[in-house]
Amino acid sequence: MHDVVFGSLVFLPGIIRVLILAFFMWLLIRGFYRKKLYSSNIWHPNLVDISVYFVALYISHLIVLWIQG
Repeated sequence: MHDVVFGSLVFLPGIIRVLILAFFMWLLIRGFYRKKLYSSNIWHPNLVDISVYFVALYISHLIVLWIQG
């Protein structure tokens, strides 16, 4: 049990950093395509939002790994 608690203390802050950075990247990127997204030209706007968020997660993970060295 001690290993599980210690493991969560080590890995959780890194995950939180990636999630928070990705969320703010997603908010910034979403501002550029929001009007086009909801102009009913795109079939399902939620799928576009989710896919852009996953791309932001990937990029933010690369940024965090690059900063850590």
